[in-house]
Amino acid sequence: MDSLDAKTTENTGLISLECKLRASLALADGDKRNAILHQTRSLGASKRQKYSPTSRTSCDLEELIEKVIKCGINQKTSAQQQSTTNHHDGFSDLCKRCDELPNEWTVIQIAKEYNPMATGMMHEELLREPAAIWLTVFAGSDPCEGTPFEPILIPLDPPAEKADAKYPNYFQHIAAIAFEVRNAIANHDSAAASSDSQANRLEIVEQLISSTVERTREWLGPWSNLLVGKFRSPTDQKLENEIYSRIEEFCVHNRINRTGQRLVSLVARRLDLLTDLQLFALCCSDQLDLNDSTVEALYDLLTDLREQKFQDTKEERLNCYPVVLIIDELLDSMPWEMIHPTGEFSRFSSFWTLSELYRAHAPRIKNGYFTLSAKRCFGIINPDKNLEKMSARLQLFYREWYPDFELLIDQAPKENEFGEVLNSADVLIYNGHGSGLQFMNGEALLQHDINCVTFLFGCDSVRLYSNGLFTEMTGTHMYYNAAHCPTVIGALWVLTDLFTDIYSMLLVGNWIPSTNPAYAKQTISTLDTMAFKAGKWQFNKAPSRSKSLIKKHPNLLKLMGDCRMFYQLPQRIRCALVCRGLPVINEACI
Repeated sequence: MDSLDAKTTENTGLISLECKLRASLALADGDKRNAILHQTRSLGASKRQKYSPTSRTSCDLEELIEKVIKCGINQKTSAQQQSTTNHHDGFSDLCKRCDELPNEWTVIQIAKEYNPMATGMMHEELLREPAAIWLTVFAGSDPCEGTPFEPILIPLDPPAEKADAKYPNYFQHIAAIAFEVRNAIANHDSAAASSDSQANRLEIVEQLISSTVERTREWLGPWSNLLVGKFRSPTDQKLENEIYSRIEEFCVHNRINRTGQRLVSLVARRLDLLTDLQLFALCCSDQLDLNDSTVEALYDLLTDLREQKFQDTKEERLNCYPVVLIIDELLDSMPWEMIHPTGEFSRFSSFWTLSELYRAHAPRIKNGYFTLSAKRCFGIINPDKNLEKMSARLQLFYREWYPDFELLIDQAPKENEFGEVLNSADVLIYNGHGSGLQFMNGEALLQHDINCVTFLFGCDSVRLYSNGLFTEMTGTHMYYNAAHCPTVIGALWVLTDLFTDIYSMLLVGNWIPSTNPAYAKQTISTLDTMAFKAGKWQFNKAPSRSKSLIKKHPNLLKLMGDCRMFYQLPQRIRCALVCRGLPVINEACI
């Protein structure tokens, strides 16, 4: 039996809570291995059964009856086997799965600690309830190569409250983003609202998101550098090795163990991103547990290294391999990608989902990226037939930029038609309300084996929703990923159609080369958006500072990082769109 994917007998949120409780008890006993194992199992615990290969395979009534009979016969034996499962084997399996993942990836899990009041709380209350957060480093740049890398657990106290903030409680703050955005846009669309009040509401939302990111950075302190991926350039790698050597000498001299050495080294890879206060917080952290003289000596070393080695570091944008974030559903509404907005980030709901999706597509993953050649592309535009302006704009875009794309315009796809596209296309681009799942039952979607990269440019398209009380949340992307869809790009909250149209053109238009020979040397980034809004297709002259442009690139996550820095779009759009799945390279763009 696969010990990480241990089978459960109930599809309930209690499974997740039990795992979190076991994790907390293990940590209290000083057993970090079991704490990591149980916390990792807690994320998506009940979904393992629902989205298992067995559940994805349809069967007739006779087969179902036979399975129920066999389940009853074997129930006692199975329970006995499960009760004797060795947790050591579970942790070994977890480490094995970590070792399988591409060497280029940095893998970080962010999860809330167990709340003993959870079973008596509504889910919305649980989202807002303060709790410690556990960061788990599963993979990353390793300064101690040659010795086994085990997952590292970093428990952090809840962020401090801010009395002068609209939401003093940090967890209330991040949980309120989706609601605040929806409320502001609803009022913005109201004919009765004055232009001043509209602008004011939207500006308040922008400030709310900015303050959320800032509070998160302050709370993470030095650990924000854990979200910097592995360096690509030989220059960065050379500097990193120099830093690692100096820290190793210090740790050997001061008898700091391998875990402490790894933590200091991972943070010190970009000392230029940290303040003196953050460096001191690292040296004083519980994770290192150093005496006063060693704290002072380490602080002196790190500030000296920053002064000596990072004086010429002026690169505004990160040049790093992907960071894979495994995010607890209770923290998913936070735009974690904005901690380092130019980085490459992808999200997963659980380590189990990450591991299974990687295993499903391993033959097509090269140098840390799922590879495809985006040749057969299918677009669905305005299937609900009530977004006329969006439909007209996007028809103009596709007619000019991608004249040979297959399009379904102003009509809903039939379920069999939608299924055929998911099975045969390289890329599916959906522009409309929601996520498209209204045209195919989620259970029917699970019967497919999806290989296409899917863009869902609709409101809340990859947002998680509560099923009431403490049961696990669910989202459209979970069905897609369970059906082996390698990558889903979608929105964490409500969007506005014009800005989303522009974002979608910037992202898709720079990732998939134009099939119109007339635009072979043109970049979609210079499209005149004001003219486009009015239904005209024309380009501006490229600015002398090409740095402000989003340029064509085969790496989808890099382009998403570029889009997060495209300040002509509101922040609520730039950080709403996230990647749920594998990093992707379009070989047709190379």
